Amino acid sequence: MPFSQATVLCPGRHLIRFDAIEAELTTTKDRQALLGNRRFRRSVFDRLDRMLGAEDGKPGLLSLDVFDTLLLRDGSSEVRRFGEIGARMAQIAGRGTQAIDALVARHLGTKASYRAGPRVDGCGEGSLREIHQTAARILGLPGTMAQDFIEAEIACEARRVFPNTLLVSYIRKHQARGGKTVLISDMYMHADQIAELLARAGVRPDLYDALYSSADTKVSKASGGIFGRVTEAADASQVLHVGDSLRGDFLKPREFGWQAMLLPVPDALLDERRRDHAACIAELWQKHRLNLEGEIAA
Repeated sequence: MPFSQATVLCPGRHLIRFDAIEAELTTTKDRQALLGNRRFRRSVFDRLDRMLGAEDGKPGLLSLDVFDTLLLRDGSSEVRRFGEIGARMAQIAGRGTQAIDALVARHLGTKASYRAGPRVDGCGEGSLREIHQTAARILGLPGTMAQDFIEAEIACEARRVFPNTLLVSYIRKHQARGGKTVLISDMYMHADQIAELLARAGVRPDLYDALYSSADTKVSKASGGIFGRVTEAADASQVLHVGDSLRGDFLKPREFGWQAMLLPVPDALLDERRRDHAACIAELWQKHRLNLEGEIAA
Protein backbone atom coordinates (compact mmCIF):
# COMPACT_ATOMS: atom_id res chain seq x y z
CA MET A 1 0.00 0.00 0.00
CA PRO A 2 1.37 3.49 -0.83
CA PHE A 3 1.82 5.89 2.09
CA SER A 4 0.64 8.82 0.00
CA GLN A 5 -1.00 9.14 -3.38
CA ALA A 6 -0.92 12.11 -5.72
CA THR A 7 -3.84 12.74 -8.08
CA VAL A 8 -3.35 15.19 -10.94
CA LEU A 9 -6.19 17.72 -10.90
CA CYS A 10 -4.85 19.73 -13.83
CA PRO A 11 -1.36 20.66 -15.10
CA GLY A 12 0.62 21.98 -12.15
CA ARG A 13 -1.98 21.05 -9.53
CA HIS A 14 -2.07 17.84 -7.51
CA LEU A 15 -4.19 16.49 -4.69
CA ILE A 16 -2.10 14.49 -2.21
CA ARG A 17 -3.81 12.04 0.12
CA PHE A 18 -2.03 10.72 3.20
CA ASP A 19 -2.58 7.69 5.42
CA ALA A 20 -3.46 7.12 9.07
CA ILE A 21 -0.22 8.31 10.68
CA GLU A 22 -0.48 11.78 9.14
CA ALA A 23 -4.21 11.93 9.92
CA GLU A 24 -3.73 10.99 13.57
CA LEU A 25 -1.02 13.60 14.05
CA THR A 26 -3.13 16.28 12.40
CA THR A 27 -6.20 15.64 14.55
CA THR A 28 -4.67 14.76 17.93
CA LYS A 29 -5.32 17.07 20.88
CA ASP A 30 -2.20 15.81 22.69
CA ARG A 31 0.88 15.29 20.53
CA GLN A 32 3.03 14.07 23.41
CA ALA A 33 0.53 11.41 24.40
CA LEU A 34 0.22 10.21 20.81
CA LEU A 35 3.99 10.02 20.32
CA GLY A 36 4.19 7.92 23.47
CA ASN A 37 1.40 5.57 22.42
CA ARG A 38 2.80 2.08 21.75
CA ARG A 39 0.50 1.35 18.83
CA PHE A 40 1.31 4.67 17.15
CA ARG A 41 5.05 4.27 17.75
CA ARG A 42 4.96 0.79 16.22
CA SER A 43 3.11 2.13 13.17
CA VAL A 44 5.67 4.89 12.66
CA PHE A 45 8.61 2.54 13.19
CA ASP A 46 7.17 0.04 10.69
CA ARG A 47 6.64 2.77 8.09
CA LEU A 48 10.16 4.13 8.56
CA ASP A 49 11.64 0.63 8.34
CA ARG A 50 9.86 -0.06 5.06
CA MET A 51 10.77 3.27 3.51
CA LEU A 52 14.43 2.97 4.53
CA GLY A 53 14.76 -0.61 3.32
CA ALA A 54 17.29 -1.05 0.52
CA GLU A 55 17.53 -3.80 -2.08
CA ASP A 56 21.17 -4.52 -1.23
CA GLY A 57 20.32 -4.95 2.44
CA LYS A 58 22.19 -1.83 3.54
CA PRO A 59 20.30 0.65 5.75
CA GLY A 60 19.35 3.83 3.96
CA LEU A 61 20.17 7.38 5.04
CA LEU A 62 17.66 8.94 7.44
CA SER A 63 17.26 12.71 7.04
CA LEU A 64 15.28 14.66 9.62
CA ASP A 65 13.97 18.19 9.84
CA VAL A 66 14.84 19.80 13.19
CA PHE A 67 12.14 22.19 14.44
CA ASP A 68 8.74 20.60 15.11
CA THR A 69 10.14 17.25 13.97
CA LEU A 70 13.13 16.09 16.03
CA LEU A 71 12.91 19.11 18.31
CA LEU A 72 9.30 19.87 19.19
CA ARG A 73 8.06 23.39 19.93
CA ASP A 74 5.40 24.19 22.51
CA GLY A 75 2.23 26.22 21.91
CA SER A 76 3.88 29.64 22.14
CA SER A 77 3.95 31.89 19.09
CA GLU A 78 7.05 33.22 17.42
CA VAL A 79 6.28 36.77 18.52
CA ARG A 80 6.09 35.64 22.17
CA ARG A 81 9.47 33.96 21.88
CA PHE A 82 10.93 37.09 20.32
CA GLY A 83 9.47 39.14 23.17
CA GLU A 84 11.17 36.88 25.71
CA ILE A 85 14.43 37.16 23.80
CA GLY A 86 14.09 40.95 23.68
CA ALA A 87 13.57 41.10 27.44
CA ARG A 88 16.75 39.09 28.00
CA MET A 89 18.67 41.25 25.52
CA ALA A 90 17.61 44.36 27.43
CA GLN A 91 18.91 42.87 30.69
CA ILE A 92 22.24 42.10 29.06
CA ALA A 93 22.50 45.53 27.42
CA GLY A 94 21.80 47.40 30.66
CA ARG A 95 22.00 51.20 30.58
CA GLY A 96 18.24 51.44 30.92
CA THR A 97 17.55 49.56 27.69
CA GLN A 98 13.87 48.66 27.43
CA ALA A 99 12.69 45.22 26.37
CA ILE A 100 10.50 46.72 23.64
CA ASP A 101 13.52 48.53 22.16
CA ALA A 102 15.52 45.31 22.10
CA LEU A 103 12.60 43.48 20.46
CA VAL A 104 12.39 46.13 17.73
CA ALA A 105 16.17 46.09 17.25
CA ARG A 106 16.12 42.33 16.78
CA HIS A 107 13.18 42.58 14.40
CA LEU A 108 14.95 45.20 12.28
CA GLY A 109 18.10 43.09 12.34
CA THR A 110 16.11 40.16 11.02
CA LYS A 111 14.64 42.18 8.16
CA ALA A 112 18.08 43.52 7.24
CA SER A 113 19.68 40.07 7.29
CA TYR A 114 17.06 38.54 5.00
CA ARG A 115 17.02 41.46 2.58
CA ALA A 116 20.72 42.34 2.39
CA GLY A 117 22.41 39.01 3.08
CA PRO A 118 24.34 37.05 0.45
CA ARG A 119 22.41 34.94 -2.06
CA VAL A 120 23.24 31.57 -3.60
CA ASP A 121 21.46 30.37 -6.76
CA GLY A 122 18.95 33.16 -6.24
CA CYS A 123 18.18 32.02 -2.68
CA GLY A 124 18.85 33.77 0.62
CA GLU A 125 18.44 33.07 4.31
CA GLY A 126 18.81 35.07 7.49
CA SER A 127 21.78 34.70 9.81
CA LEU A 128 21.49 34.90 13.60
CA ARG A 129 24.98 36.42 13.71
CA GLU A 130 23.99 39.16 11.29
CA ILE A 131 20.69 39.69 13.11
CA HIS A 132 22.33 40.35 16.46
CA GLN A 133 25.25 42.33 15.04
CA THR A 134 22.70 44.71 13.54
CA ALA A 135 20.59 44.71 16.72
CA ALA A 136 23.63 45.64 18.80
CA ARG A 137 24.42 48.57 16.51
CA ILE A 138 20.82 49.80 16.60
CA LEU A 139 20.95 49.75 20.41
CA GLY A 140 24.21 51.71 20.35
CA LEU A 141 26.24 48.78 21.66
CA PRO A 142 29.57 47.34 20.51
CA GLY A 143 29.43 44.49 18.01
CA THR A 144 30.97 42.18 20.60
CA MET A 145 27.59 42.16 22.36
CA ALA A 146 26.15 40.13 19.48
CA GLN A 147 27.56 36.88 20.86
CA ASP A 148 25.98 37.56 24.25
CA PHE A 149 22.64 38.13 22.52
CA ILE A 150 23.02 34.90 20.52
CA GLU A 151 23.71 32.89 23.66
CA ALA A 152 20.69 34.49 25.33
CA GLU A 153 18.48 33.62 22.35
CA ILE A 154 19.57 29.98 22.36
CA ALA A 155 18.87 29.80 26.11
CA CYS A 156 15.40 31.30 25.61
CA GLU A 157 14.62 28.92 22.76
CA ALA A 158 15.78 25.94 24.83
CA ARG A 159 13.04 26.61 27.36
CA ARG A 160 10.39 26.27 24.65
CA VAL A 161 11.50 23.03 22.95
CA PHE A 162 11.85 19.36 23.85
CA PRO A 163 13.02 16.24 22.00
CA ASN A 164 10.72 13.99 20.01
CA THR A 165 11.33 10.81 22.00
CA LEU A 166 9.74 8.66 19.30
CA LEU A 167 12.29 9.79 16.73
CA VAL A 168 15.16 9.68 19.21
CA SER A 169 14.31 6.02 19.86
CA TYR A 170 14.10 5.30 16.15
CA ILE A 171 17.47 6.94 15.47
CA ARG A 172 19.04 4.63 18.05
CA LYS A 173 17.45 1.64 16.32
CA HIS A 174 18.68 2.89 12.95
CA GLN A 175 22.20 3.38 14.31
CA ALA A 176 22.25 -0.13 15.77
CA ARG A 177 21.93 -1.60 12.27
CA GLY A 178 24.63 0.69 10.89
CA GLY A 179 22.41 3.48 9.53
CA LYS A 180 23.36 7.16 9.39
CA THR A 181 21.19 10.15 10.28
CA VAL A 182 21.52 13.73 9.05
CA LEU A 183 19.58 16.80 10.17
CA ILE A 184 18.46 19.54 7.76
CA SER A 185 16.91 22.83 8.87
CA ASP A 186 15.54 25.91 7.11
CA MET A 187 16.54 28.34 9.83
CA TYR A 188 18.43 31.58 10.52
CA MET A 189 20.41 29.74 13.19
CA HIS A 190 23.72 28.38 11.91
CA ALA A 191 24.52 24.68 12.28
CA ASP A 192 26.71 25.18 15.35
CA GLN A 193 23.94 27.19 17.04
CA ILE A 194 21.31 24.56 16.27
CA ALA A 195 23.66 21.89 17.61
CA GLU A 196 23.99 23.85 20.86
CA LEU A 197 20.22 24.18 21.13
CA LEU A 198 19.77 20.47 20.47
CA ALA A 199 22.29 19.62 23.18
CA ARG A 200 20.58 21.92 25.67
CA ALA A 201 17.29 20.16 24.90
CA GLY A 202 18.84 16.74 25.47
CA VAL A 203 19.55 15.67 21.88
CA ARG A 204 23.19 14.60 22.04
CA PRO A 205 25.53 15.08 19.06
CA ASP A 206 26.16 11.33 18.80
CA LEU A 207 22.56 10.97 17.58
CA TYR A 208 23.34 12.45 14.16
CA ASP A 209 26.18 12.29 11.64
CA ALA A 210 25.79 15.74 10.09
CA LEU A 211 23.73 18.91 10.49
CA TYR A 212 22.87 21.25 7.62
CA SER A 213 21.31 24.71 8.03
CA SER A 214 20.13 27.09 5.34
CA ALA A 215 21.79 29.88 7.35
CA ASP A 216 25.08 28.37 6.16
CA THR A 217 24.14 27.08 2.70
CA LYS A 218 21.68 29.91 1.83
CA VAL A 219 19.83 27.38 -0.34
CA SER A 220 17.00 25.70 1.55
CA LYS A 221 14.60 22.79 1.73
CA ALA A 222 11.81 25.08 0.54
CA SER A 223 13.79 25.85 -2.63
CA GLY A 224 15.01 22.26 -2.90
CA GLY A 225 18.61 23.41 -3.25
CA ILE A 226 19.91 22.15 0.07
CA PHE A 227 19.33 18.47 -0.69
CA GLY A 228 22.16 18.43 -3.22
CA ARG A 229 24.54 19.65 -0.50
CA VAL A 230 24.03 16.56 1.67
CA THR A 231 27.23 14.66 0.93
CA GLU A 232 26.15 11.66 3.01
CA ALA A 233 23.42 10.96 0.45
CA ALA A 234 25.92 10.28 -2.34
CA ASP A 235 26.74 6.77 -1.14
CA ALA A 236 23.29 5.90 0.22
CA SER A 237 21.22 3.33 -1.61
CA GLN A 238 18.07 4.93 -0.19
CA VAL A 239 17.38 8.33 1.39
CA LEU A 240 14.28 9.12 3.45
CA HIS A 241 13.53 12.65 4.66
CA VAL A 242 11.03 13.26 7.47
CA GLY A 243 9.56 16.60 8.53
CA ASP A 244 6.48 18.72 9.17
CA SER A 245 6.42 21.04 6.13
CA LEU A 246 4.44 19.88 3.10
CA ARG A 247 6.63 21.85 0.70
CA GLY A 248 10.09 21.72 2.27
CA ASP A 249 9.92 18.30 3.90
CA PHE A 250 7.74 16.34 1.50
CA LEU A 251 7.29 17.76 -1.99
CA LYS A 252 10.81 19.14 -2.52
CA PRO A 253 12.79 16.10 -1.35
CA ARG A 254 10.58 13.89 -3.52
CA GLU A 255 11.32 16.14 -6.50
CA PHE A 256 15.01 15.60 -5.76
CA GLY A 257 14.56 11.83 -5.88
CA TRP A 258 14.43 11.11 -2.16
CA GLN A 259 11.63 9.37 -0.34
CA ALA A 260 9.73 11.57 2.11
CA MET A 261 7.38 11.21 5.06
CA LEU A 262 5.28 14.00 6.52
CA LEU A 263 4.81 14.35 10.29
CA PRO A 264 2.50 17.38 10.47
CA VAL A 265 2.02 19.67 13.45
CA PRO A 266 -1.41 19.00 15.01
CA ASP A 267 -4.18 21.44 14.10
CA ALA A 268 -4.92 22.01 17.80
CA LEU A 269 -1.33 23.10 18.43
CA LEU A 270 -1.35 25.41 15.42
CA ASP A 271 -4.58 26.96 16.71
CA GLU A 272 -2.97 27.49 20.13
CA ARG A 273 -0.05 29.28 18.50
CA ARG A 274 -2.36 31.46 16.42
CA ARG A 275 -4.30 32.49 19.53
CA ASP A 276 -1.09 33.31 21.35
CA HIS A 277 0.15 35.26 18.34
CA ALA A 278 -3.03 37.36 18.29
CA ALA A 279 -2.79 38.03 22.03
CA CYS A 280 0.84 39.14 21.76
CA ILE A 281 0.18 41.36 18.75
CA ALA A 282 -2.73 43.01 20.58
CA GLU A 283 -0.59 43.58 23.68
CA LEU A 284 2.21 45.18 21.65
CA TRP A 285 -0.29 47.58 20.11
CA GLN A 286 -2.04 48.42 23.37
CA LYS A 287 1.14 49.00 25.37
CA HIS A 288 3.52 50.39 22.76
CA ARG A 289 1.46 51.27 19.67
CA LEU A 290 3.67 48.83 17.78
CA ASN A 291 2.01 46.91 14.95
CA LEU A 292 3.91 43.78 13.87
CA GLU A 293 0.91 42.01 12.35
CA GLY A 294 1.97 40.38 9.10
CA GLU A 295 5.68 40.81 9.86
CA ILE A 296 6.19 37.93 12.32
CA ALA A 297 4.70 34.51 11.66
CA ALA A 298 2.16 32.98 14.02
